[in-house]
Amino acid sequence: MTKVTHVSVASLDGISAFEEALFCEFRAANPDLTSPYFSPDFLKAIAPHTPGGMLARFHDGDEIVGFFAYQKRGQSLQPAGAPLADYHAAVMKEGYGPDWSLLLSAAGAKRLEFNGLIGAQGLDRAPIVKHRQIVDLVDGFEAWFASQKARSPKYFKNLGRCTRNVAKDLPDLTFDWTEVTPALLDWVLDLKIDQYKRSGMHDVFSCGWTRDLLKSLAEQKSTGASLMAGVYRRGDDLVAAEICLLDGQDVHFWFPAYNPAYSRYSPGLLLTFDIIRHAAKLGFKVFDFGSGGEAYKSPMTTNGPLCYEGQVGQALALPVKNDRLQRAWLSVWRRAHIVRACEVSIKGKLLACWRLVARAHIRARARLVSRPQQSAA
Repeated sequence: MTKVTHVSVASLDGISAFEEALFCEFRAANPDLTSPYFSPDFLKAIAPHTPGGMLARFHDGDEIVGFFAYQKRGQSLQPAGAPLADYHAAVMKEGYGPDWSLLLSAAGAKRLEFNGLIGAQGLDRAPIVKHRQIVDLVDGFEAWFASQKARSPKYFKNLGRCTRNVAKDLPDLTFDWTEVTPALLDWVLDLKIDQYKRSGMHDVFSCGWTRDLLKSLAEQKSTGASLMAGVYRRGDDLVAAEICLLDGQDVHFWFPAYNPAYSRYSPGLLLTFDIIRHAAKLGFKVFDFGSGGEAYKSPMTTNGPLCYEGQVGQALALPVKNDRLQRAWLSVWRRAHIVRACEVSIKGKLLACWRLVARAHIRARARLVSRPQQSAA
C-alpha cells in the first residue's frame, strides 16, 4: 500500500468543488462507504453546526489521496458529528490507507476516538470489532421476508399478532412516509429526551448544536443525505415516528420515538417493518440499523460490513487486566465519549459529569441493596 507523506487540516466547511469531486471518486471505489454518512451532502449540512469541525486531507506529495472529517475536543479527535454520526471513515484513494499518527500531529491532538469506523488500516492497537446490522433487499422484499421469517418464526409471529391487535383496536391508524418538518423533529427529540432522563443516559440534545445539525439536514432537499420519516397517526395525533437518513438506495434508521400510551401495541416494531415495506416499493435496497447490539434488530437483519470501536494514539485506558473492571471502564469510556462529543461549554461538561457520578452512585447503592436479598434467597 502506498504511503501518505503528510496531512493538512482546514475548516470542515472549506471543501472546494475539486476536493468534493475527489471525495466522491474515492468513495465510489469503496463499496463499504455507501452509507449516507459518507455523502458530501451530509458533511456540508453538518459543517456549520459542528463545533471544532475540521476536514483533514491526506497527501502523497502534492496529490490529495484521502479525507477524514473530524471534530476536536481538547486533546482528543472524534469523527465529525459524533455522537450522532454512527459511521465514519477515512475516504481514501484506492491503494492508500490513512496515517493516523500524521493526522494527530497535524491536528495537535494526542488521540483519536472512534465508534463505527469503517476500515481498520493504520490502527495501532486491536479495536472492538462489530457488524453493521442491515436489511438487504437485493432479491426483493418478499424474498427477504420469507428468509427472515424462517430464521426467526417467533418474532414474526409476534409481529403478526401486533398487526392484528392494531387492526382491531386502532382501525383509524395511518402510515405516512413524509418529510421531517420542524414540528415532527421536535416531537421525536422531545420524546428521546424523556427517554434519556428515564434511563439515566446523557441527553445528547441539551447542548443545542446537535439539534441544529438535525434541523439543517431536515431542511436539505438533495439527492444525498436527506431526512425522511415513517409516521403513524390517528387523525391529527402522532402515535410513532422514526427519522431516517437517506442517500441513493440506502436508508439508515436513526431516531425512533413513540407515544408511551400506545406501548402495548409495539408501535416501534410495526413502524420499522412498514418503513421497510413502503420504501422497498420506492426502490430502496439497503436498510441499516447501525452496529449496536439491541436485541430487536437481529430478527430483521443480517450481518453487514465490519466496523470498529477504539482509539488511536495516547489511549485513555485502564492499566489493569481484570475483565470485570475492563467492562466497567469501557462503559464509563463510552459515556464519557458521548459527553465530550456533545458538551463544548464548561457548564455543560460540569453538569454532565455530575450526572454521571450521580448515576454511578445510584447504581452502586442499588447493587449493595440487592446483595443481602440475593444472599437471603
